Amino acid sequence: MHRVRAPFKIIARHNSSLVDYYKLFPKTFPKGSPPNSPFSVDLKQLRKEFRLLQSTNHPDLNRIKDETAGDLSSLLNNAYTVLSSPLKRSQYLLKKNANIDLSNDSVNKKFQFQDQSVLMEILNVHEDLEDIQSEQELAKLEHENDERIEKSIAKLEELYKTEDYEAIALETVKLKFWENIKNALKEWESGKPVNLTH
Repeated sequence: MHRVRAPFKIIARHNSSLVDYYKLFPKTFPKGSPPNSPFSVDLKQLRKEFRLLQSTNHPDLNRIKDETAGDLSSLLNNAYTVLSSPLKRSQYLLKKNANIDLSNDSVNKKFQFQDQSVLMEILNVHEDLEDIQSEQELAKLEHENDERIEKSIAKLEELYKTEDYEAIALETVKLKFWENIKNALKEWESGKPVNLTH
């Protein structure tokens, strides 16, 4: 029981914006965050540890609260949501390790317009989305986009080993584009305008 709660005693002394989410899950990330650990995550192990910690630290059972972090259950939920998503995980690591906040518009645009070929590809895909006439065409675009997402995640895996945060930021912006396309494809309906956020 004490081993499970130990990370929270450390966290309670820090501002919530500085919380190391990786330390919340010591069994899943025994070596901590990248580059000490791979960028990829064992989602099955993370889910298992998350459920164990939630059952141990649920606010109904454990009312430990902190002025900055709030209740532990909420903190765990946030950490799990971030670490289980490659995009959110990379955005979090960029902010934590390199102070690159891609939620900041001007910072995001700096990387967004660094590679004009990516913007051209996005525009081309957007046109393809608007031209979809059938479920078969939709399935083809979904497959192509899934491949783009997989390539981006594989590239981030390599980049985090080198800690090249400028390149990581650019690849994370690309991954966000591909995720936006994925969402647009999911919402596609014949005759309905395509909404693609950049």
